[in-house]
This record gives sequence, C-alpha cells and structure tokens, in this order.
Amino acid sequence: MKLVMIRRLIYFYNWVKFKLPDIIFYSGFIFVFTQIGAVLNFVTNLLIVPKYLSDGDLGLISPITQYVAFGALPLGIITSLVVKFVTRYEANGEWGKLKSLVRDLFVFGGISTVAVAVVFVVGYDSFALRMGIESKWIFFWMFIYLCVSSCLPVMSLLSRSMQQYFLMAVGGVLVPFVLMLFAIFLLPVYGIVGYIIALIASLLANLVLLIYALIIYFAPHRNKLEPYFDDCKEVIRKYLLLFSCGAGCGWLWGFVPPFVVKHFLSDADAAGYYMIQRLAQIPFYAFSSLMLILLPMLSIKHEKGQSTAATVKYTILYTVLAGGVVVIGLYLFTPWLFDFVPQWRERSEYAKYVWFLSISVVLGAVNSVLVTDLAAKWIFKPSWYTIPISFFVVTSIYCLFGWGAFRGKIPEGIWLFVNNHFQPGLYSLFSLMILNNLLTLPVNIYWYRMSTIISSKKIH
Repeated sequence: MKLVMIRRLIYFYNWVKFKLPDIIFYSGFIFVFTQIGAVLNFVTNLLIVPKYLSDGDLGLISPITQYVAFGALPLGIITSLVVKFVTRYEANGEWGKLKSLVRDLFVFGGISTVAVAVVFVVGYDSFALRMGIESKWIFFWMFIYLCVSSCLPVMSLLSRSMQQYFLMAVGGVLVPFVLMLFAIFLLPVYGIVGYIIALIASLLANLVLLIYALIIYFAPHRNKLEPYFDDCKEVIRKYLLLFSCGAGCGWLWGFVPPFVVKHFLSDADAAGYYMIQRLAQIPFYAFSSLMLILLPMLSIKHEKGQSTAATVKYTILYTVLAGGVVVIGLYLFTPWLFDFVPQWRERSEYAKYVWFLSISVVLGAVNSVLVTDLAAKWIFKPSWYTIPISFFVVTSIYCLFGWGAFRGKIPEGIWLFVNNHFQPGLYSLFSLMILNNLLTLPVNIYWYRMSTIISSKKIH
C-alpha cells in the first residue's frame, strides 16, 4: 500500500513538472520549503531571541552580522563575475573547464579569507567601541563566524547556477532549523554569544549540504581539468571595478542603517529596529523562491536566444501584488500583534513603522527582478548610474545621523539649517531607504525596456 502511494506521488510530481513552466514549478516547489523555513526563522528571531536578550544586545545582532558579512565580499564579487561561465559550461557539457573554475574559486576563497580576517581584526576595536561591546568572547566567535561565512558565496551561487533546486529547498528548512535548535539551548545561558554560535552552526549545516550537492553533481563527470581563464579574463578586466563598487555599496546598505541606529539612537530604538526589520521582511518570503531561481533561468533563456520579457513581466506582477497584499496586512494587523505577543508588548510603540519599511522591501524586490534580467543579458551600464545614487543616499544617512560632528567644520548657516530640518530617528531612516529605491527604479526600468527592444530585434 505504501509503495502504491509513493508511486502515485512520484507520478503526480512528474505530471505537474511536465505541465507547468519551469519557473512556476521550481519556484512553487521551493516556495513550500522556504515558507517552512520562514516559520522557523520567525520563531527563532521574533519569539526566542527577544525573550532572552536585552535591548542593547538585541540591537547588536544586525550590526554584528553585517560587519562580519564584509568577509564574503571578495569571493562574492568574483563568483558574480564568473556565474555566466558556470551556466555556460554546465549547459555545454564542458566539465573540465567547470571543475577548474570551481577549484580556483575555492583557492581564491581561502586567500581572501585570510585577507579579510586581517581587516576584521584591525577594524574591530573601533567597531566595538561604537557598539558598546566589552566581551572578548564576542570577538572570538565573530572571527569564527567570519571564517565560516566567507566561503558561502561560491557554494550558494554554484548550487543555483547548476539548478540544484531540491537541495536548495532542503537547505531552506535545514538552516533555520539548526539555528532554532542551537538558539533554544544556548541563548538562555550565553546570551548574544550563544546566538552567534547558533549562527555558525546553521552556516556549517548549510556548508555541508552544499558540499554534498557539488560532490554528487560532479561525481559522474570524471573529465580532466581544462584551462578556462581565456574565456573569462575579458569579463573580469571589464567588470571587476563595477562589480566591486556594487558589492561594496550593497554591503554599506546592509551595515550602515543598523549601525547608525545602535550608535546614534537609544538601545530601545536599536531593539525596535531589529523587530521592525525582521517583520518588514515578511513580503520578501512571498517572492524569495522566485529570486533564487530567476537568474539561472533567465541566463539559460538568453543563452538560447529566447525572450525573457514574459518571465520578467509575470515575476514583477506577482511581486507587486503579493508584496502589496502583505504590506496592507502589516499595516492592519501589526499593532494588534505587538499587543498580543508577550515578547513584543514592551516594544509596541515601534509597530507603526513595520508596514512603512516593508514598502522599501517590495520596491527593492522589483528593482532586483529588473537588475537580474539585465545581469542575465550582461547589461551593467545602469549600475554606473544606480551605484552613485545608492552610495550618495547611504553616506547621507551616516552624515545626517552624525551631523553634530560636522559643527565647526562647515559653514554655520548650513549646519544650522540641516540640524533644524532633519530629525534623526527611525522614520527618517526608513524614508531615506524608500527614497533610494524610488531613485534607482526609473533607471532600471529604462534600461530594461531598452534591453527588451534590442533582444526582440535579435530574436526576430
């Protein structure tokens, strides 16, 4: 009886896979698993963590994780540059070149880890002073966290490029489960140090899964290593600076907002920002499964000379509709949730900001879809416009929140005007984050439309 049921399930799985377009089937498949992971993350980050950490420690989590994220930048830049060749080699069956490329990525990852570890150690005292960190154990576990996380970009990018969707889905559940399990046991005893250890454990679980995925993927292909650098050296020469600027600006956007809140505002505001940020990410869970598979699918379509317009159109439509529904839901129900959940009640004054920040999440997702399509076509010219805009806004955030330091260094009239008209706070911060997406969105729309016109002429 059980075998009959299993066979029916397999038949149903294959029937659905055959009937549905790839992007709908795989995104739906991953969607189910990512929602399970989202529930686990919700329990960990919004129920368990606030229960055991003080406002000061709760406000430290985002600055710490983003500071450590710097370690993944060098390898993340290189993997972004060569992802096109990973997809091409896999599609063309050039396994010798693909193996050589993967080997060199790991070698580069090891070298870059040593380099960023030195930068981490040099800059840590300044960071700790501004964040009010005194425990040396935090430094030790942050360093371990840095070393473990620095090699993840190549693993996750390769798994997406090689379309290992099943293992990606399993990882979407395994990682938050391990995080929750370790957090339950370690947070009551070790506080924020226990949370960092739980993060390390979840990353290690993800790393083991991704290594397993690569082993079983490459196992049937025993091709000898072949040189590949001549294929991609021109791309690296042409785009290395642009990708580096883009990655650096992206890291600043992850680091600066929580840093200025913790440094310039109160511990209560920092804890409130932690809660707001996690709840405002709820719209992202509605379309995160699409984002995981969008780049490889668009890249393959472009390599085959097929139009990507329909895929992009329906992805944006779904993103806007699903995101809009979630934003409205957050506006209506978040105040009630803050009063209902015991761990949130003392921070209920921050409920009013959640829906507002979630608007930035939805706008950012639309931008991501457009940028992903342009990246699949290797059109990066709009980045020369969007990166300066984003850099200007994020540096403005830091300068405006720390405006007092500029007194006496700029004309008094200018200083007084800004000081009287800008009020540092969470509403000001979130307004600037929305402004950044609104300024970059028209640029991406224009270049997407131009790329669609050019592609349609080539196809016809």
